[in-house]
Amino acid sequence: MKNKTNRPNRWTILLGTGLAVALFIAACNIPLSPTNTGDPVEQAIQTLQAQATQDFYATVVAQLTPTATLAAQPGETTVAPTQPQPTATQVPTIIVVTATPLPPTAVPPTATPIPPSPTPIPCNQVTYIDDITYPDGTKVVANTSFTKTWRVKNTGSCTWNDQYDIAFVKGDQMGAAAYYDLPKAVKPGETIDISIPMTAPASVGTYKGHWQLVNPNGVKFGTGAESKGTFWVEINVIDGKGMVYNFATSACDAKWSNSLKSNLPCPGSETSSDNGYVLTKKNPIREDGAKENEIGLITRPDDSGGGYIQGIYPAFPIKNGDRFRAALQCEGNSPKCKLKFELYYRLLDGKPTELGEWHEISDNLWSKVDIDLSALAGEKVEFYLVVWNDGTSVDNRGLWLNPIIYRP
Repeated sequence: MKNKTNRPNRWTILLGTGLAVALFIAACNIPLSPTNTGDPVEQAIQTLQAQATQDFYATVVAQLTPTATLAAQPGETTVAPTQPQPTATQVPTIIVVTATPLPPTAVPPTATPIPPSPTPIPCNQVTYIDDITYPDGTKVVANTSFTKTWRVKNTGSCTWNDQYDIAFVKGDQMGAAAYYDLPKAVKPGETIDISIPMTAPASVGTYKGHWQLVNPNGVKFGTGAESKGTFWVEINVIDGKGMVYNFATSACDAKWSNSLKSNLPCPGSETSSDNGYVLTKKNPIREDGAKENEIGLITRPDDSGGGYIQGIYPAFPIKNGDRFRAALQCEGNSPKCKLKFELYYRLLDGKPTELGEWHEISDNLWSKVDIDLSALAGEKVEFYLVVWNDGTSVDNRGLWLNPIIYRP
């Protein structure tokens, strides 16, 4: 029987072998002692490198020590060697994040304004501009003749030629014809004054008549977006008391001329000072700068040395007690004005006879005229309104403020 105490232990054999291998490897790789180069920095670096190498191989040897426990033989006491646990090297976890591109921030588009579609311009369209004579509500004596004048504009795309007419369409015709020829051609954008002779009805009251234009095909057209509107005349017929005739509202019933024997249009233009002009103003400016609430007749002589302007009115029947009334002055803003006003009458079989004359300058004063016409009662009388340059032609704008025939 063999002595069990002398048999080598397998753990002893394994441990010895492992130590031998480790010592052999360490001996082959341990560097020589650092060479003294005399440089203290270099010596410190070599010392640190040697120490690091030794520490590394010591760790390797410790990791090679077996830790397994072998089964004990009968009668033996087995002591399991303690195996050092390897030091876990902390390896950082690298998380790779793939950038997912974000969708671009939605930017609302800038609203581009869409211009509205232009409204087509109709071929034929009228735009009312002004009442040149007999504005709405003018008082007219019963059975008295008068001429209504409108200023209108061609706002269509077609020219009104001589084949166009003026037509009564509804309301009170007041003695006018149903159709009148358009006096001249009117291009798009141009204006024209349309005059229609009428007679006030015999009965007192308010009367209104509507008018339009007519194209060559006989189609009536007028004002408004659809060219269906009208322009009209509206008067208040009175019984023959108070104001029975107004020379301002009836201005274009008269025949106007100048010292050059030239006929003047009515209404004229304030830019025509060379030849003179006549026109009415609803609210003229007096010499003192105040605005009037009564209608005025503006008469400008031509600018020659002996220049004048003259208007001959249709014959008017005079009754006993009738009076001519007016306030004569220079129009406002005419500081160098110097004029002579004259009033004449003429019977149908006679010559012009002067009723009076008045000299006016711009001095904030005016002449109030009130002439009894009773001597002409029973006669149809033509009246002449005349204004002369009185030594100068500068600023000579004469104002007949509310010139009327008054009947008590």
